[in-house]
Amino acid sequence: MPPRSREETERLFVEAIAALDRLDDKTRVELLESSGWMHLVVRPSPALNGRLDDYFEWCSEKREENAGELLEEIAYLLFQSLVGVGNLRSFQSYAPQHDLVVDGESNNWIVLLEYLHLPKSGRSIVVECKNQDEQVSDQQFSRLCGILQNKFQDTSHLGVFVSRTSATGFPKKPKRERSLRDARATQALFHAKTGKYVVVINHDDLIRIKQGANIAKILEAKIREVEASSGVALEFNNEWKEIVLPPHLAKHKV
Repeated sequence: MPPRSREETERLFVEAIAALDRLDDKTRVELLESSGWMHLVVRPSPALNGRLDDYFEWCSEKREENAGELLEEIAYLLFQSLVGVGNLRSFQSYAPQHDLVVDGESNNWIVLLEYLHLPKSGRSIVVECKNQDEQVSDQQFSRLCGILQNKFQDTSHLGVFVSRTSATGFPKKPKRERSLRDARATQALFHAKTGKYVVVINHDDLIRIKQGANIAKILEAKIREVEASSGVALEFNNEWKEIVLPPHLAKHKV
Protein backbone atom coordinates (compact mmCIF):
# COMPACT_ATOMS: atom_id res chain seq x y z
CA MET A 1 0.00 0.00 0.00
CA PRO A 2 1.56 3.34 -1.03
CA PRO A 3 2.20 5.89 1.76
CA ARG A 4 -0.56 8.40 2.32
CA SER A 5 -0.04 12.06 1.57
CA ARG A 6 -0.03 14.59 4.41
CA GLU A 7 -3.38 15.94 3.19
CA GLU A 8 -4.93 12.47 3.25
CA THR A 9 -3.50 11.76 6.71
CA GLU A 10 -4.91 15.01 8.07
CA ARG A 11 -8.33 14.33 6.53
CA LEU A 12 -8.49 10.87 8.10
CA PHE A 13 -7.36 12.25 11.47
CA VAL A 14 -10.08 14.91 11.46
CA GLU A 15 -12.74 12.36 10.49
CA ALA A 16 -11.60 10.05 13.28
CA ILE A 17 -11.60 12.73 15.98
CA ALA A 18 -14.96 14.09 14.83
CA ALA A 19 -16.48 10.63 15.16
CA LEU A 20 -15.15 9.88 18.66
CA ASP A 21 -18.12 10.91 20.77
CA ARG A 22 -16.88 8.91 23.76
CA LEU A 23 -13.42 10.51 23.82
CA ASP A 24 -13.29 12.57 27.01
CA ASP A 25 -12.41 16.28 26.85
CA LYS A 26 -9.02 15.92 28.55
CA THR A 27 -7.87 13.18 26.17
CA ARG A 28 -9.09 15.10 23.13
CA VAL A 29 -7.26 18.26 24.19
CA GLU A 30 -4.04 16.37 24.91
CA LEU A 31 -4.25 14.51 21.60
CA LEU A 32 -4.68 17.67 19.54
CA GLU A 33 -2.05 19.71 21.39
CA SER A 34 0.65 17.13 22.07
CA SER A 35 0.57 15.68 18.56
CA GLY A 36 0.92 19.05 16.84
CA TRP A 37 -2.46 18.95 15.16
CA MET A 38 -3.62 22.43 16.21
CA HIS A 39 -3.19 23.76 12.67
CA LEU A 40 -6.24 21.65 11.80
CA VAL A 41 -8.45 23.96 13.87
CA VAL A 42 -6.64 27.32 13.62
CA ARG A 43 -4.85 29.02 10.72
CA PRO A 44 -4.32 32.74 11.44
CA SER A 45 -5.80 35.13 8.90
CA PRO A 46 -3.02 36.89 6.91
CA ALA A 47 -4.59 40.29 7.65
CA LEU A 48 -4.84 39.76 11.43
CA ASN A 49 -1.30 40.77 12.43
CA GLY A 50 -1.50 44.05 10.54
CA ARG A 51 -4.79 45.04 12.14
CA LEU A 52 -3.48 44.06 15.56
CA ASP A 53 -0.55 46.43 14.95
CA ASP A 54 -3.07 49.16 14.09
CA TYR A 55 -4.99 48.40 17.28
CA PHE A 56 -1.92 48.68 19.50
CA GLU A 57 -0.94 51.93 17.77
CA TRP A 58 -4.46 53.23 18.44
CA CYS A 59 -4.15 52.23 22.11
CA SER A 60 -0.87 54.21 22.26
CA GLU A 61 -2.63 57.23 20.70
CA LYS A 62 -0.36 56.97 17.67
CA ARG A 63 -3.21 56.27 15.26
CA GLU A 64 -6.65 57.75 14.64
CA GLU A 65 -9.37 55.31 13.66
CA ASN A 66 -12.94 54.41 14.52
CA ALA A 67 -12.31 52.43 17.70
CA GLY A 68 -15.42 50.28 17.54
CA GLU A 69 -14.99 49.31 13.88
CA LEU A 70 -11.30 48.50 14.46
CA LEU A 71 -12.09 46.00 17.22
CA GLU A 72 -14.96 44.53 15.23
CA GLU A 73 -12.57 43.93 12.32
CA ILE A 74 -10.06 42.24 14.62
CA ALA A 75 -12.83 40.01 16.02
CA TYR A 76 -13.88 39.09 12.49
CA LEU A 77 -10.31 38.18 11.51
CA LEU A 78 -9.79 36.23 14.75
CA PHE A 79 -12.75 33.98 14.14
CA GLN A 80 -12.07 33.78 10.42
CA SER A 81 -8.84 32.06 11.53
CA LEU A 82 -10.81 29.07 12.83
CA VAL A 83 -10.59 26.26 10.30
CA GLY A 84 -13.98 25.05 9.12
CA VAL A 85 -15.80 28.38 9.44
CA GLY A 86 -18.73 28.42 7.05
CA ASN A 87 -20.36 31.79 7.70
CA LEU A 88 -19.57 34.97 9.61
CA ARG A 89 -22.72 37.03 9.88
CA SER A 90 -23.26 40.42 11.47
CA PHE A 91 -26.35 41.39 13.43
CA GLN A 92 -27.40 44.70 14.95
CA SER A 93 -29.85 44.87 17.84
CA TYR A 94 -31.94 47.77 19.07
CA ALA A 95 -28.82 49.19 20.72
CA PRO A 96 -25.86 50.49 18.66
CA GLN A 97 -24.04 47.18 19.03
CA HIS A 98 -22.99 44.67 16.41
CA ASP A 99 -23.03 40.98 17.13
CA LEU A 100 -21.07 38.53 15.01
CA VAL A 101 -22.35 34.99 14.55
CA VAL A 102 -19.80 32.40 13.45
CA ASP A 103 -20.76 28.90 12.38
CA GLY A 104 -19.50 25.91 10.43
CA GLU A 105 -20.45 22.46 9.18
CA SER A 106 -17.20 20.65 8.31
CA ASN A 107 -15.41 17.93 10.25
CA ASN A 108 -12.72 20.46 11.16
CA TRP A 109 -15.40 22.61 12.79
CA ILE A 110 -16.75 19.61 14.70
CA VAL A 111 -13.23 18.88 15.97
CA LEU A 112 -12.94 22.51 17.09
CA LEU A 113 -16.27 22.32 18.95
CA GLU A 114 -15.18 19.16 20.71
CA TYR A 115 -11.81 20.69 21.58
CA LEU A 116 -13.72 23.59 23.17
CA HIS A 117 -15.92 21.19 25.21
CA LEU A 118 -18.95 22.17 23.11
CA PRO A 119 -21.67 19.81 21.83
CA LYS A 120 -21.90 19.15 18.11
CA SER A 121 -25.52 20.31 18.08
CA GLY A 122 -24.52 23.92 18.74
CA ARG A 123 -22.71 24.91 15.56
CA SER A 124 -22.58 28.69 16.20
CA ILE A 125 -20.42 31.04 18.28
CA VAL A 126 -21.89 34.45 19.16
CA VAL A 127 -19.39 37.33 19.41
CA GLU A 128 -19.83 40.84 20.80
CA CYS A 129 -17.20 43.62 20.65
CA LYS A 130 -16.63 46.23 23.36
CA ASN A 131 -14.02 48.95 22.81
CA GLN A 132 -14.74 51.00 25.93
CA ASP A 133 -12.71 52.43 28.79
CA GLU A 134 -14.73 50.77 31.55
CA GLN A 135 -14.99 47.06 32.19
CA VAL A 136 -17.76 44.99 30.66
CA SER A 137 -20.55 45.43 33.18
CA ASP A 138 -22.70 42.74 34.72
CA GLN A 139 -25.64 44.18 32.73
CA GLN A 140 -23.73 43.91 29.43
CA PHE A 141 -22.54 40.42 30.33
CA SER A 142 -26.09 39.35 31.21
CA ARG A 143 -27.32 40.73 27.88
CA LEU A 144 -25.06 38.39 25.92
CA CYS A 145 -26.11 35.50 28.17
CA GLY A 146 -29.72 36.33 27.34
CA ILE A 147 -29.02 36.45 23.60
CA LEU A 148 -27.25 33.10 23.78
CA GLN A 149 -30.09 31.46 25.65
CA ASN A 150 -33.12 33.09 24.00
CA LYS A 151 -32.09 33.69 20.38
CA PHE A 152 -29.62 30.81 19.99
CA GLN A 153 -31.05 28.33 22.46
CA ASP A 154 -30.41 25.25 20.33
CA THR A 155 -27.68 26.48 17.98
CA SER A 156 -24.98 28.04 20.18
CA HIS A 157 -23.25 27.14 23.45
CA LEU A 158 -20.50 29.77 23.39
CA GLY A 159 -20.60 33.55 23.58
CA VAL A 160 -17.40 35.61 23.36
CA PHE A 161 -16.74 39.23 24.22
CA VAL A 162 -13.80 40.70 22.33
CA SER A 163 -13.07 43.64 24.59
CA ARG A 164 -10.28 46.10 25.34
CA THR A 165 -11.08 45.57 29.02
CA SER A 166 -12.04 42.58 31.11
CA ALA A 167 -15.40 42.20 32.86
CA THR A 168 -16.38 43.20 36.38
CA GLY A 169 -15.42 40.67 39.03
CA PHE A 170 -12.81 38.98 36.82
CA PRO A 171 -9.39 38.70 38.51
CA LYS A 172 -6.62 40.81 36.97
CA LYS A 173 -4.19 37.89 37.26
CA PRO A 174 -4.85 34.12 37.33
CA LYS A 175 -5.48 33.04 40.90
CA ARG A 176 -7.55 30.63 42.91
CA GLU A 177 -10.88 32.28 43.59
CA ARG A 178 -12.73 31.81 46.87
CA SER A 179 -15.83 33.73 45.80
CA LEU A 180 -17.27 35.14 42.60
CA ARG A 181 -19.00 38.48 42.11
CA ASP A 182 -20.52 40.75 39.45
CA ALA A 183 -20.12 39.53 35.84
CA ARG A 184 -17.86 36.69 37.02
CA ALA A 185 -20.66 35.37 39.21
CA THR A 186 -23.13 35.76 36.32
CA GLN A 187 -20.75 33.77 34.10
CA ALA A 188 -20.64 30.86 36.57
CA LEU A 189 -24.35 30.93 37.31
CA PHE A 190 -25.28 31.04 33.62
CA HIS A 191 -23.08 28.03 32.92
CA ALA A 192 -24.50 26.11 35.89
CA LYS A 193 -28.08 26.72 34.71
CA THR A 194 -27.65 26.26 30.95
CA GLY A 195 -24.38 24.41 30.35
CA LYS A 196 -23.32 27.30 28.08
CA TYR A 197 -20.26 29.53 28.28
CA VAL A 198 -19.63 33.26 27.93
CA VAL A 199 -15.97 34.29 28.02
CA VAL A 200 -13.91 37.45 27.42
CA ILE A 201 -11.00 37.91 25.02
CA ASN A 202 -9.35 41.09 26.37
CA HIS A 203 -6.40 43.36 25.61
CA ASP A 204 -3.89 41.04 27.30
CA ASP A 205 -5.16 38.12 25.21
CA LEU A 206 -4.74 40.19 22.02
CA ILE A 207 -1.12 40.83 23.03
CA ARG A 208 -0.62 37.08 23.46
CA ILE A 209 -2.21 36.39 20.06
CA LYS A 210 0.06 38.97 18.45
CA GLN A 211 3.00 37.13 20.04
CA GLY A 212 1.86 33.85 18.46
CA ALA A 213 -0.62 32.39 20.95
CA ASN A 214 -3.38 30.21 19.53
CA ILE A 215 -6.93 31.62 19.76
CA ALA A 216 -8.40 28.11 20.17
CA LYS A 217 -6.08 27.37 23.10
CA ILE A 218 -7.01 30.67 24.74
CA LEU A 219 -10.73 29.93 24.36
CA GLU A 220 -10.30 26.38 25.69
CA ALA A 221 -8.45 27.63 28.78
CA LYS A 222 -11.16 30.20 29.50
CA ILE A 223 -13.88 27.58 29.10
CA ARG A 224 -11.98 25.33 31.51
CA GLU A 225 -11.90 28.20 34.02
CA VAL A 226 -15.69 28.48 33.82
CA GLU A 227 -16.05 24.75 34.43
CA ALA A 228 -13.70 24.99 37.42
CA SER A 229 -15.80 27.76 38.96
CA SER A 230 -18.62 25.36 39.81
CA GLY A 231 -18.82 25.05 43.57
CA VAL A 232 -17.16 28.41 44.23
CA ALA A 233 -19.29 30.67 46.41
CA LEU A 234 -21.22 33.37 44.57
CA GLU A 235 -21.05 36.85 45.99
CA PHE A 236 -23.60 39.48 44.95
CA ASN A 237 -22.79 43.04 45.90
CA ASN A 238 -26.35 44.34 45.87
CA GLU A 239 -27.61 44.57 49.44
CA TRP A 240 -31.35 43.95 49.48
CA LYS A 241 -33.29 45.55 52.30
CA GLU A 242 -36.91 46.42 52.80
CA ILE A 243 -37.72 50.11 52.57
CA VAL A 244 -40.85 52.19 53.02
CA LEU A 245 -42.98 52.26 49.89
CA PRO A 246 -42.34 55.49 47.96
CA PRO A 247 -45.31 57.91 47.82
CA HIS A 248 -46.24 57.17 44.20
CA LEU A 249 -46.74 53.50 45.16
CA ALA A 250 -47.96 53.90 48.72
CA LYS A 251 -51.00 55.84 47.53
CA HIS A 252 -52.35 52.61 46.01
CA LYS A 253 -51.92 50.57 49.18
CA VAL A 254 -55.21 49.20 50.55
